Amino acid sequence: MDDKATQELGVDLSLFKRVKSRQMLLLIALAGSRSLREAAAQLEMTQPGATKLLQDLELTIGHRLFERGPRGMQPNDYGEAMIRHARLIFADLSRTRLEISAMSSGATGRIRIGAVISVIPFLLARAVARLKKQFPRLFVSIEVGTSDGLVPLLTSGELDVLVARPLVLADRPEFKYEELINEPLQIVSRKGHPLARRRTLALRDLAGQAWALLPTRTPMRKVLEPVFADIGPGEPHNLVETSSVMTMIALMQESDMLAVMPEDIARFSVRSGLLRKLSIDLPPIMGAYGIVTRRDRIESPGTAAFLQHLRATKNAAT
Repeated sequence: MDDKATQELGVDLSLFKRVKSRQMLLLIALAGSRSLREAAAQLEMTQPGATKLLQDLELTIGHRLFERGPRGMQPNDYGEAMIRHARLIFADLSRTRLEISAMSSGATGRIRIGAVISVIPFLLARAVARLKKQFPRLFVSIEVGTSDGLVPLLTSGELDVLVARPLVLADRPEFKYEELINEPLQIVSRKGHPLARRRTLALRDLAGQAWALLPTRTPMRKVLEPVFADIGPGEPHNLVETSSVMTMIALMQESDMLAVMPEDIARFSVRSGLLRKLSIDLPPIMGAYGIVTRRDRIESPGTAAFLQHLRATKNAAT
């Protein structure tokens, strides 16, 4: 590797030469077991050999990485940073192996997408459908969850790209964020709900209603606090919390529960004949969601193609 190549990749060549792959594996094993004996056993080496590997790594880095305590070997801040990057290195190697394997079988690689539920009926479904039409043998996996639950998967290298809200990215300079679209919210019910027949509603008319809502920790629940304050003191007091939209829909079919859903999810459910939108407009409190990627990762061809289709789908809708 010449000087120009190392500059382009941002590689510290002296460190690159001295850090061994087995030292990285030892870090990952220690992160899980907190025991040098157990980590050595996992790597099929002796404990003295593992100790020497760790000591040599700490000497190379110039910092102690673990502290011994009553709960075993605990990584300090330097250790946590090294473990995080060790996991990313092996995640990238695993992804490279899978892409090469896919290419050898005639496919064009793989992409692992994380997304909040609200992007699925419109942006994500259309973008992925167009992506698969262009590259039928590209392997696509989609992990659906909340923004705060998906960010750690992007951090660890288990996801290539994330479509989520920026609320969970504060003080996280390692991520790039590109806004896509704003996300209105709607209140929905089953078709036969007593409130579904009313042409005009105010928030106070919803006092005492039962709700199916996302968990308290989620961004949506946080921004809904002033809405429920307008409904009435102590609202909501009769509720079921779930991160599953299908569970919400099922609960509403079996009861008079209400739910708050992103507009695209609500529109899809209404069009499918499952739900009814209540005649009440919520203020634009949810904000936008967008593309989240890591600054230190190079986009694979599959990721680049997906993002191109995602942007084109968004532009066609605005």
